[in-house]
Amino acid sequence: MYAIIFAGGEGTRLWPVSRKNDPKQTKPFIDEETLLQKTFNRVSKLTDKIFVSTNVDYGDLILGQLPELGKDKLILEPAKRNTAAAVGLAVAVIAKMDPEAVVTNVWSDHFIRDEENYRRVLSQAEQFIQKYPDYLIDIVIKPEHAETGYGYLEQGELLEESDNISLYKVERFVEKPDLKTAEEYLASGRYFWNPAMFVFKASTLLKLYKEFVPEIYEGLVKIQAAWGTEEQETVLGEIYPTLEKIAIDYAIFERAPYMAMIPAEIGWRDIGDWRAVHDILTDGKDGNVTKGETTIVDTSGSLIYATGGKRVVAVGVEDLVVIDTPDALLVMDKKKGQSIKKAIEELEKSGEEKLL
Repeated sequence: MYAIIFAGGEGTRLWPVSRKNDPKQTKPFIDEETLLQKTFNRVSKLTDKIFVSTNVDYGDLILGQLPELGKDKLILEPAKRNTAAAVGLAVAVIAKMDPEAVVTNVWSDHFIRDEENYRRVLSQAEQFIQKYPDYLIDIVIKPEHAETGYGYLEQGELLEESDNISLYKVERFVEKPDLKTAEEYLASGRYFWNPAMFVFKASTLLKLYKEFVPEIYEGLVKIQAAWGTEEQETVLGEIYPTLEKIAIDYAIFERAPYMAMIPAEIGWRDIGDWRAVHDILTDGKDGNVTKGETTIVDTSGSLIYATGGKRVVAVGVEDLVVIDTPDALLVMDKKKGQSIKKAIEELEKSGEEKLL
């Protein structure tokens, strides 16, 4: 199996630690390893065929953290064109080397607590793909609560079961629901969180690009033909920035005729905001998390990071995020993680680009 780690995001909801030129995937939020290193080490126990897809600006940063990767396994996007273009480019590159490749896409900002079961599920998914080569298989998560921030998949009929791992058809994709709908999904037992962790044949996915987004496909074919030649960078630089800017969920995944899913208990979390960091470090319990020089009194459910060179003291607060860095201080209700984007917009409007 080939694994493509996608590490091109900026991670604005983890500001002020995550910055445009030093994004979250290169930061150690959970332990001493960065998110990127944790992802690479987790996948390297499954396969040595690992590629990393990232923005051209992050190339040296990625290789600095993963010297074992090798420059030939780094796929650099010359422009930001969303996930349909990014995934398509990486898969087209792999398909040129191995047209029958089985691929899994890996997001560098995901946390997996049960790594052994994660790899077991992926290995079984690879075996399922050999039997169902026209399918895209999504590894999905049983909801722990009525979450409105994730998309969901509805479980369809059972296709096969092997080694206590079940493969079901996907009945339908649904976008992020309101709270009432999410509660109904949770109660039904037939809906699962969609972390978009897929296993598929490279040739199958490229056929879907040709069918559903032919203009992107035509561009990818031209890039693929030039890949590995003296024309690679020229053709990539000319064509990639012109590809449609669209998420792969809308372009491909939600339109594919053969979709399957494997429910998996792997301790998954999307490290998308500070609340997620708090939840991971407390294992979902309502405790405090501190880093650096901190003093807390009568404080609960809070995340206090003191990396700015001074002591941070919290007294009588609840469900608070306090992130102190040398040039910026964030104080935020833990439940308001989505609102950081509004703060970023305000900083941009006021000309504070140096803080971003």
